[in-house]
Formats: sequence, C-alpha cells, structure tokens
Amino acid sequence: MSDPISAMLADGWVERYGSQSKQETADELAARLVREARTEALDRALADLRNGREPRQSDLDVFNGEPTMNLRYHDARDEALALHGGDLEWQRDEPDPDDEGDEQ
Repeated sequence: MSDPISAMLADGWVERYGSQSKQETADELAARLVREARTEALDRALADLRNGREPRQSDLDVFNGEPTMNLRYHDARDEALALHGGDLEWQRDEPDPDDEGDEQ
C-alpha cells in the first residue's frame, strides 16, 4: 500500500492535469437547465418590452422566482412604459406567428 501523501498528490495532479473532462452531476445539470430556461424567458420578455408589448405570462412565470432577473424585468418594464407613453400592447400566451422570423 502506498503512503497517503503520495496518493493525495497523485489525485491532485490527475484532477488538475488529467485530460478527461469532469462529468456533470444530475444536480448540476438540473441547475444549468433551469438557469438557461430562465435566461431565455427573460430575454423574450425584454424583447417584447422593447417592442412595446407586455410579455407573455408563461415567460414571466419562468423567471419570476429569481430576484435579480425579476428586478431586471421590472426596470425594463418601467423604461418601456416611459418610452411608449404608458401603454403596452397585450398579447396572448399562444406563440405569435409574426415572432417566428424575429428569432436569431
């Protein structure tokens, strides 16, 4: 059996310089997917506000629990209301056929 210090140094070297990528755990995957979904929903909501429309409720529900994203949304909504004279167009939760060509 090798001594513990050598094993610890070898493990540290392999972790730092090893060529295998670290596999994502299920918890990390779930957190990343939620973060990506919230970011996409916020981006859609901010784009709607820039175009003078109220965001869809389905987008708001996705990022509503994240305080920093919610704050960004409210700041952007205040700016949109000021820019568009306090009047934003309402839209339904169904996808708008006109939005298909706007995506990048």
